[in-house]
Amino acid sequence: MIARLILALCLILPLTSALALERLTFITEEYPPYNYRHDGRLEGIAIEVLEALFEATDTPLDRDAVRYFPWARGYDIALTEPDTVLFSTTRTEQREALFQWVGPIARDSVTLLARRDSGIRLDDLDALAAQDYRIAVIREDIGAQRLIEGGVSDDQLRPAISNLSALKMLEHGRVDLWAYSQNVAFWLMEQHDIDTRYFEPVYTLSESDLYFAVHRDTDSALVEAMQTALDALERQGQLARLTGSEVTFTTEEYPPFNYLDGDRQIDGLATRILQRALADTSHSASFRLMPWARAITEARLRDNHCAYSTSRTPAREAQFNWVGPLASNRWAAFVTIDSPLMADGLDELAGLTVGSFREDAVGQHVEARGIPITVASQERDNIQRLTAGLIDVWVTGELTGRVLAAEANVELRKLFDFHDVELYLACHPSVSATFLSDLQRTLDDQRRAGVNARIEAEVLDTLGVAP
Repeated sequence: MIARLILALCLILPLTSALALERLTFITEEYPPYNYRHDGRLEGIAIEVLEALFEATDTPLDRDAVRYFPWARGYDIALTEPDTVLFSTTRTEQREALFQWVGPIARDSVTLLARRDSGIRLDDLDALAAQDYRIAVIREDIGAQRLIEGGVSDDQLRPAISNLSALKMLEHGRVDLWAYSQNVAFWLMEQHDIDTRYFEPVYTLSESDLYFAVHRDTDSALVEAMQTALDALERQGQLARLTGSEVTFTTEEYPPFNYLDGDRQIDGLATRILQRALADTSHSASFRLMPWARAITEARLRDNHCAYSTSRTPAREAQFNWVGPLASNRWAAFVTIDSPLMADGLDELAGLTVGSFREDAVGQHVEARGIPITVASQERDNIQRLTAGLIDVWVTGELTGRVLAAEANVELRKLFDFHDVELYLACHPSVSATFLSDLQRTLDDQRRAGVNARIEAEVLDTLGVAP
């Protein structure tokens, strides 16, 4: 293995070590899940690929060196300033001669999105003119360019200053359609708490690959060095891991099912159950921990991604392929030990401030029954909000509430239990059917043999929580 790695590096380094890429200026925009900002830091598939290229070419740069601009400005800079690299950029016939190209990084689908209640149906672009639809676009974006190439009148285009402003235009009915990447659009909806069920793609404008677009006067040796390094990453399988060809399990801090242990490793009874099942199959997966809203969004939008521990609800049913169950979760309502509040059911919470966290099925269940919810970014924040008096009642998993209360040395009182659910692994439809069936079969065998029950008992004992 080491010998093969040394050989692979030797193949790269003669071409690249003398051509480190620090003289290049890298530019990106808000285009999740490929490139975006999260808590002030650049994230995404293309960002991870770029950092791997930096490492492979001995370039002393990282993601902090990447400049972040609105798309139209970044596009203009990449056209006019030598030694600039713009990503993630769709490679089209119109753009082919404008840049040198390194890639592909990933594949993207650009569609016309409409509100589901609009009734819009399109067979071709000619129908756009016939109905005089208003279409939100981003200047110089592939969606706008595809419409112009298709003969759509400028009078129908409504330029937006950002993808979020275009989304808001569609949401509030100021336009009829939005020409944009389907993956990116639905990602934005998730991140801004806009229900994706109210929108749908009605026409596909393009299915294209995303690239690094390099200013056309840039030294071709640098471009070749980038491409050589990218090709080597692909041969070694690293590109597949970065772009999602390898299966990735995303999860959150939700003890006792999934959490970081004292060594900052992902642990928990659901984690151990999945790891045991993977070990008994010929398959593998990487595990990543992140806020839940992002974890489930990645599983919904990114190829070969799964999220756990996921409540299997009617709203989520058609969005994923499901493996499990991994464990059971009883939902409960908690107050502080000194709270005078008394309640025996959800109806009695009307008029109170009830806390949950973003994209959590518990809060969604309560809200669907007419009880408004105030959401935190993560479950652990609700202990602090409850003790500070920012919320009156906390609705969560019964075990999770007890674990987090013990961790924070806070005494809670349970008002009532109100629902029982099974927790699953929720997978993007692209995940191999063989992978899913093998994992399901192994999980079923584990359950029948009592393995899962033993794992649950071990984890609860480690956390000092009674079953």
